[in-house]
Amino acid sequence: MVADSTAPDEQNQIPVRFEYTPTFPQILEHLKSSLLVTTYQAGKVLVLGAHQGKLTISFMSMEQPMGLAVSPSRIAIGSRRQIHFLVPAHETQSKDSPHDGCFVPRSSFYSGAIHGHDLAWGEGGLWAVNTLFSCLSTLHPSFSFVPQWRPPFISQLIDQDRCHLNGLAMDAGRPRYVTVLGETDQPAGWRENKVSGGAVLEVPSGQVVYRGLCMPHSPRVSHGRLFVLNSGLGHLCQLDHSTGRLMTIESLPGYTRGLALSGQFAFVGLSKIRETNIFGGLPIGERPDELRCGVGAVDLTTGRTVATFQFHSGVEEIFAVELLPGFANPLLAGASLDERQQEVWIVPHEQMPRPQISVAAPIFADEQFLAQEGTSISDSKGAEQLLASAVALRAAGQLDQAANCLDRAASLTPNPVNLLIDLGNLRQEQGQQQAARLCYERALTYDPQSIAAQQNLGYLAFNLGMAEESAQVLDRLLAQQPSPINHLLAASVLPVVYDSLQDIQHWKQRSLTILNQAAERGLRHDASETLVPTFFFSAYTGDDPRELLELRGRMVHGRDYTSGRVRWTANSGRAPRIGFLSAYFRDHTIGRLNIGRIESPKTVDADRIVIQAGRAQDWMVDRFRKAADEYVELPRDVPSAIEALRVLELDILVFADIGMDSLATTLAFSRFAPVQAVTWGHPMTTGSTMMDYFLSSPDLEVAQGASHYTEKLLLLDSLGLNYQRPDLSQSNHAKTHQAWRCELNLPEEGRLYGCPQTLFKFHPDFDQALAGILETDPSGLLVLIDGRVPRWTSELQRRFRRTLPQSGRRVRFLPSLPNTDFLKLLAVCDVLQDPFPYGG
Repeated sequence: MVADSTAPDEQNQIPVRFEYTPTFPQILEHLKSSLLVTTYQAGKVLVLGAHQGKLTISFMSMEQPMGLAVSPSRIAIGSRRQIHFLVPAHETQSKDSPHDGCFVPRSSFYSGAIHGHDLAWGEGGLWAVNTLFSCLSTLHPSFSFVPQWRPPFISQLIDQDRCHLNGLAMDAGRPRYVTVLGETDQPAGWRENKVSGGAVLEVPSGQVVYRGLCMPHSPRVSHGRLFVLNSGLGHLCQLDHSTGRLMTIESLPGYTRGLALSGQFAFVGLSKIRETNIFGGLPIGERPDELRCGVGAVDLTTGRTVATFQFHSGVEEIFAVELLPGFANPLLAGASLDERQQEVWIVPHEQMPRPQISVAAPIFADEQFLAQEGTSISDSKGAEQLLASAVALRAAGQLDQAANCLDRAASLTPNPVNLLIDLGNLRQEQGQQQAARLCYERALTYDPQSIAAQQNLGYLAFNLGMAEESAQVLDRLLAQQPSPINHLLAASVLPVVYDSLQDIQHWKQRSLTILNQAAERGLRHDASETLVPTFFFSAYTGDDPRELLELRGRMVHGRDYTSGRVRWTANSGRAPRIGFLSAYFRDHTIGRLNIGRIESPKTVDADRIVIQAGRAQDWMVDRFRKAADEYVELPRDVPSAIEALRVLELDILVFADIGMDSLATTLAFSRFAPVQAVTWGHPMTTGSTMMDYFLSSPDLEVAQGASHYTEKLLLLDSLGLNYQRPDLSQSNHAKTHQAWRCELNLPEEGRLYGCPQTLFKFHPDFDQALAGILETDPSGLLVLIDGRVPRWTSELQRRFRRTLPQSGRRVRFLPSLPNTDFLKLLAVCDVLQDPFPYGG
């Protein structure tokens, strides 16, 4: 038996036709529940109920309704720019009314167009999936939203929909799981791999529970079971967190989005899809004639669809589905099948005292996620409690909220030196280096002798390209406390961009003097406890840095964690365990250079263990994780990282790079395998007595290359790479080049001489070559990339005004480019150059 009704779409005057199976209202009556359904495309909120065995349906018009959240005392409906709140008014319904309950709109909160895909009530009020800003948010009357958590791979709070965070599963009143369409940190970067880039993440850890999903939505937890919609395949799935196993419960004829669970039933929203940039290319789109729009009821005990509600016209997409328990046929004031709406007014009785205005609660968050149980974070909270909350929030990856707590704690503390230092370190984690600098400077106004504040300020100034300022701070610190770490910090200070050859010699001599003084005093730094500075920029002076790094190596004392271990031989009866370590096994040059080594077929029987020393999560990290025999993420504190490495009992440990990351550099001064080697991810010696070999190639070394290393130099027959070439299939078309020049804001005419390298590689000797090229080609343009820090660019421009006085006007700096645009730049340049002496 199929019922069929019609209703006008008041906005577009398109008939809304639908049908349903008789079992659909029977299930709702059995559950004594109704369904709320939002239709973003049609601008409607639907109420599907049951009365006397028949389905009841009413519509409420709303601008782009999205997420829904239901509780016994209120309903929240997200729309384009607002969240609307409905409250019970059951007393308005008479005994003769067909409705068993009533909810009326009472207030709205203006959040702006944050694309609130999912809503949920929990501890602290209403939680919203803030898709535009890639975070989970709560509400506060003073703000558009309050960010509470974001995935660990999202680097900043910005309105760029970087991962399409879209679904939230609550458990015991707290966020437990979320869905994303891609683990990306680029604006709308999830679109590039929507077919298999989706993932389920755990909150608050941010750990990936499952990858490889096709546009997943609507995670839900029910009776300890995790359900999720694999939308691009039309699947309702159950995910076992402990085993990582994904089980498809039912395949449905539509794009599955919107899930509500009650007892043995799952109500799944179904949508038809349009061939657009968002939905084009999905597996479910291969059978467009089979797709339906409506709601399917699935019996979870059998995995079969047992009832359906289906639209034939007027509605093509379902956004959210939520059950309203306890009310089989409620009235939502303002919702009706036609324009003959039943109005509901609520006014106080004449004999009642006049009500006073008060703030209804708890719509707004009065409690920070992961704050101490039973406490709220407010300005009256003591500094000690704020600090404890900051520690918990920081551990959960909620850096913005942790910073707010620390900032308020500092304002409540008479002598907040340590709090300001902690806040500065946290600002650095957030990438807010100038804000971090201000924190350290504020700390020094309270205590000019603070060792930690001076160390952090000096090292930060150095990384900002402020070598003179850094040296002044660290030289004062050395005079105050001539400890091993302060000598290492002071000696590591080198300019990012040198002014001249004399400038290079001055700074190199300064570093050598500091390290020689430390050697004369017999100072030793314990690499098993604290980090070692990287000396990263010593590779770019244009001469051999071995002397400097060997002196540094004599100062740093690590430990041998392999003593007593039996060395592997061909007769050991097991495969050797080979570890590959870096903090840059991600979408980075180091990641792209090394992924082929891990993914390529094995030529010998050996276990490949990938050891990730960084925190990034992206598509390249996923490739490393899948290709490795074992994948290990190191903690960032030194003692914990050492323990994690020690228990691996490696036979060989290969560092893909040393000198770029402080943790990897520190670990290089200890021994975790009988054989340890480093290769040319950062081509300079380590100076570590624990490093046995430097792996290179005849194509990369000069005749006397062995003298440049404290390690034994091993020259492989090749570069040792299996590098995946980028797709340049369109780069040979002249029309494409013209369009790309326009996209990159480059002139249509004239030769382009590209040197898109990081600015610290531009040695003063290279300027003469650049000047010669531009003087020989009066119409040529030199194209460079801005430095990561604006000061780097300004320092090089200042040098060019002296070394390229005339042709310097034809130097164009482009902003940092995403990989796709970077490849376009390489394609449109007529000449590509590599700076010497570091590179070509």
